[in-house]
Amino acid sequence: MRSVVSAANRFRLLTLCLFAALTCLGIGCAHSDPELTLTSLSHNQTWRQDFTHAYTRTDSAGNLDVVLTDRAADQTLAGHHASAVQQIMHIRVMWVPARDAKAVASNAAITWYVIGDPAMQDVLEYSGTGFVSIQPADDGQSTVSISNALLSPSPNHGALTDPIGPSRLQGSIVAKADNERVTEILGNVRVTLAAATSARAAADESHDHHPAER
Repeated sequence: MRSVVSAANRFRLLTLCLFAALTCLGIGCAHSDPELTLTSLSHNQTWRQDFTHAYTRTDSAGNLDVVLTDRAADQTLAGHHASAVQQIMHIRVMWVPARDAKAVASNAAITWYVIGDPAMQDVLEYSGTGFVSIQPADDGQSTVSISNALLSPSPNHGALTDPIGPSRLQGSIVAKADNERVTEILGNVRVTLAAATSARAAADESHDHHPAER
């Protein structure tokens, strides 16, 4: 019974942390002008995504990666334990549109990672496509604008359960060119996903060897 209660409490805590990581923009919610917003198509509710940093990387083939992190992810990258759910978004731009191009086709793959405790398989992914335009400035920064982006949740991993459903992402954010930082963040994401996959496989194997008594 103790393990069941503990798991239920952890589920509720992680769900609350995920909602807390998104700032409500609905009626009665105080807010400032958002940069990126996420709108649930199932619940007709809009949240602001509070990413604290954004970086870009261009490879030798001309492909552009944009990575966004929130405060909890920044803490983990700095070697500290994050007490809250982490958010990392990866945008892979396949081709860069002309400055005055209209959003008539998708040119980017978008993945939003919501990470609780990877050791407990607590990883949730939202993925989809959208139209992303880049407006570089002379100071090494670029304005990244997202429109017509639709994201869908992956199957449940661990105690994280999707509370949002299919959603629409839009807005803009200023990103700094930093190839090394993007490589570091994406490397950490791969390690986290591998740890979650291993934990899930171990849990499945244990369940197969010790089926529940009936």
